[in-house]
This record gives sequence, structure tokens and C-alpha cells, in this order.
Amino acid sequence: MDQNAQKPLSRLARQQAVREERKNKQAPWWAALLIAVMMALAAVPLITSQNSDYAVPQAKKEQAKPKSAAEKTRKAKPAPKVKTYVVKSGDSWAAIAQKYGISAEELAEQNGLDTSSTLAVGQKLKIKQVK
Repeated sequence: MDQNAQKPLSRLARQQAVREERKNKQAPWWAALLIAVMMALAAVPLITSQNSDYAVPQAKKEQAKPKSAAEKTRKAKPAPKVKTYVVKSGDSWAAIAQKYGISAEELAEQNGLDTSSTLAVGQKLKIKQVK
């Protein structure tokens, strides 16, 4: 017999050979498709960053919203605590004001009075403290 002559392949061997040929033919096609999809996905952020309608929002400092005057004053000064003080014998505008850390003029103004007016024993004064 010839050494170059090959033995006929069995049915199972022929089926395996056919499968391998098919895999080898499909492999470049699938690889090319995979590469194309990956390149397309990599290009998406580049495309969308140029078109602001579809861009993913970047981390930006929030722009300050204009605030109303009421919001500004509310945040600037905490709500004052209102206390009621009953005037005792020997009290003066200055002594009471010093006790609460405000000026005598502020104390009189808060009560709609003037520092020149006389305090009466038992008189109630409203004292607004901001602390």
C-alpha cells in the first residue's frame, strides 16, 4: 500500500472535522463583530459629551438659587428668644440690659419706650435675646 494513501475516516471523525471547519470559518466573523461593538460603545461617551442634549451630567457646583429676603434674614439671624422681665425695686434700664447682654437703648426700643422714661415696680418688659 501507498504510504500517502489515507484510511477512510469514520462517520464520527468526519462530523468532528466538519464542526471544526465551521468553527474556524465563524471565528473571524464573531471576533470582528465583537470588536466593532466594543469600539461603538467606547465612542458613545465621546459623542454624547459634545452634544449637550444627551450628555451625562457632570459633577458641577450647584448654582445658588436666588433667595427671598425672608430666607436670607431667617438664616442670618436665629429666631430671638423673648423673655418677660418683671421690674423690681432699684432696677434701671442699664442694669436690666446688662443682665441680658443688650444695650439699654435696645431694651427700651423693644418695649416701645425711651430710656428717659421711669420704670415702675412690677412693670413687665419684653426682652428679645439673639444667642
